[in-house]
Amino acid sequence: MKTLLVYKSKTGFTERYAHWIAEEIHCDVFPYAKRGSIHWKDYDTVMFGGGFYAGKLAGLSWLKKQAPSLAGKHVIVFATGATPSGTEAAKTALAQNLAGFQGELPRAFYFQSGLNYEKMSALDKAMMRVFRAMLKRTEGESQAYDMVRASFDQSSREQIRPLLRYVEEIEA
Repeated sequence: MKTLLVYKSKTGFTERYAHWIAEEIHCDVFPYAKRGSIHWKDYDTVMFGGGFYAGKLAGLSWLKKQAPSLAGKHVIVFATGATPSGTEAAKTALAQNLAGFQGELPRAFYFQSGLNYEKMSALDKAMMRVFRAMLKRTEGESQAYDMVRASFDQSSREQIRPLLRYVEEIEA
């Protein structure tokens, strides 16, 4: 079986997870910017990874448009974000983003990553300032507010284990 992994990363977290996965399963890796050179027929399994930004999984709309090319393939989606893994918020956001996917729903995984204000665009930084102000106004000095006050990194190679086990199952 041949596997493809396409990722869209703004601040580096999704890229890090994509490379950790590729090191483990030895697949072809394409950054989102190179997606035009993909030959779908060459792959049995297609993975897509993107970060959550304002509740949207970056690049997923492109993957949804590829549905006809994905028929008969194993499709896996992973998302990264600042929200802790295993929370209802992370599960709900992933499910909402996958809604409307034509064909069989991809197997989905979520990996907590973090926030990197130093690598954010000016627009993303401005959106985060507004979000922090809203949180402070509605929740005060809450745990959620504290979490988004500064850059942090909760990335962990251990988080990819369930995805790796799933890939082993479908390749068996």
